[in-house]
Amino acid sequence: MKKIKVFLVDDQALVLDILAKGLVRDPRIEVVGTATDGQLALNQIPKLQPDVILLDMEMPRMNGIQLLKKLMPVNPIPTIVLSALTDKDAKVTQEAFEAGAIDFQSKPGGGAKDLPKLFVHLWTKIKMAYTKDVSYMKKTIATKDLDLGKTALDRKARTKNIILGMGAFDATKDENRTMKIYALGSCVGVALYSVEKPIVALAHIVLPSSATDEEKSKKMPGYFADTGIPAMIEKLRSLGADGRIVAKIAGGAKTRADVGDYFSVGQRNAVAVKATLLKHKVKVISEELGGAISRTVSVRPGMKMLEIAYPEKGTWQI
Repeated sequence: MKKIKVFLVDDQALVLDILAKGLVRDPRIEVVGTATDGQLALNQIPKLQPDVILLDMEMPRMNGIQLLKKLMPVNPIPTIVLSALTDKDAKVTQEAFEAGAIDFQSKPGGGAKDLPKLFVHLWTKIKMAYTKDVSYMKKTIATKDLDLGKTALDRKARTKNIILGMGAFDATKDENRTMKIYALGSCVGVALYSVEKPIVALAHIVLPSSATDEEKSKKMPGYFADTGIPAMIEKLRSLGADGRIVAKIAGGAKTRADVGDYFSVGQRNAVAVKATLLKHKVKVISEELGGAISRTVSVRPGMKMLEIAYPEKGTWQI
């Protein structure tokens, strides 16, 4: 199979070396270049033409958000943020997605012992990012007129959003918090609602079956339909959802990697999600599946609708 060309951007040479050596242990991944700040990256990307970018946030001269703001309107490339700053409720994470990132992964805080788990995440995320069509991010505006903001990032700022990357799931009963998934392609966003109480859960399902990687499913159940949905239900119950649960689902789009594939990953994900919900006696009351668009979905407690957004279609609810 064609190798996925990955470009790495991080201000620490040691981190770049570790990432480059670890990523190429997957035979499908090739690291085609590295840069230690956003400006150097902008100079190299047009020549190297990577398929996926792995991007740090905090860097001198030009940080990760500034790079995304400059790059995406003229040369959109699927970008995964890898930073110690990108928690699920960090303002930096939200700003990165708003600037064009499609996924994020926090840098591990436990040193070398956490690296194997990090690379398991990154191998999967890079392969999924490669399938994303981000051409819709291209705009005709002049990048010189963009407000790039300050190079120094606010490390402590938080938002009321809970942002879920690939394979993540969460639940909340806090009516002031919104759970959100950006850029759903072949993945499926599954929202579960407690009928009797204002409690909701949301998952970013990546693959249909944990049988393809049982070890990963134990550590990261949210990646798979058959393990993520039971884990969501359990989390809902732990928050007090003691009655009937219903579901709304969106995503499962056909991606650029599915051309000529009669039964694509997006379709398989949708079928697996529906089958697992049926098995657990959860009724799907609304859905928006298929097509070729990259949806952003959000939900919050007390809001019975699943909100869906796509730049060319606007925002709507199901």
